[in-house]
Amino acid sequence: MTATRVLRQVLRAGLPAFMLVALLPSGAAAQSRPREHYDTAYIGAPLADPVLQQSKETYVVFGCAYCHGVNLVARGEATDLQRSRLVGRDVNGNLIGPVLRKGIPQTAKLSPMPQFGDLSDRQIDDLVRWIHYARQEARFAALTAAAPPVTGDVAAGRTYFEQSCRTCHAEEAGLRAALAKHAGAARVQALLKPGALQTTPSWHLDRLRDAAAITARARHGALLENYAPQDVANLLAFLAPGAR
Repeated sequence: MTATRVLRQVLRAGLPAFMLVALLPSGAAAQSRPREHYDTAYIGAPLADPVLQQSKETYVVFGCAYCHGVNLVARGEATDLQRSRLVGRDVNGNLIGPVLRKGIPQTAKLSPMPQFGDLSDRQIDDLVRWIHYARQEARFAALTAAAPPVTGDVAAGRTYFEQSCRTCHAEEAGLRAALAKHAGAARVQALLKPGALQTTPSWHLDRLRDAAAITARARHGALLENYAPQDVANLLAFLAPGAR
């Protein structure tokens, strides 16, 4: 596919121009490699997903990383976004967006946050996307770190499943069969990040608006960033073969 044809596809789909990098042939996509003076030591290596990379760079450029950390390891008296209840309840920026635009006054425990009232909706979307992604990655690392396993409760796992999973998973037999293929740490990882949702992002026009996949990724991401270790243990106990 020629670069001209790819550009036409991007424009016809109404996509941001930076997504052209993801669609170009390998030779033309060389620009996705680190640019000269790109601070890899601070911002990390460029991500394979150009949308996430755009979000990450926006987060850094507007100074969020200075106080909250690139990967949400806060400095000084800034809010800990990894454990923020407001961030955990946010859906598509409905809570984070207003805070960004209005700012936060200084309190006895936290430094003030300035207003970012001139941010565009797209920039807000980028900031929100990176905050949730970084939070999910941090929670995944914490939940899969080597540690004595927590004993799960089948009844509590059933209750959690009914409240948080039943809407999409009408029955649990399929999940039990999928998780039964794994053991130990791999089983925990399969629950937290289902393999079917971890495919490399595609920008082919016929797959851009796969509503089911988009919804599933968003829902699993929201669960991941809010799981407590006991929640995971309870779910695994409930979804174990033969559990009732």
